[in-house]
Amino acid sequence: MVPNPAAAIALMAYFVAIGALLLYRKDGARHRQHVSLMAWGVLVILGGSAIELMLNSKGVSLFEAGRAALLAMFIVLSRGNVARLLWSEK
Repeated sequence: MVPNPAAAIALMAYFVAIGALLLYRKDGARHRQHVSLMAWGVLVILGGSAIELMLNSKGVSLFEAGRAALLAMFIVLSRGNVARLLWSEK
């Protein structure tokens, strides 16, 4: 169990971000290999961070929890579209 409240916030943010990435539907968008690899890398890093947090939650600060929540917010607002996170439309 995660006793630290900041660790609980970060863990929840990681799970939300992972869920948004896994539930992404491309809806006719082109498949780009480099974006797909980037999304896979983000999933691996988020999953590894969540596992590490479950094993060792003592050293989590509010800034780390805020960073995790901010990353999750960006991923959810882009609806899991990593290409939208990388490039902006003008």
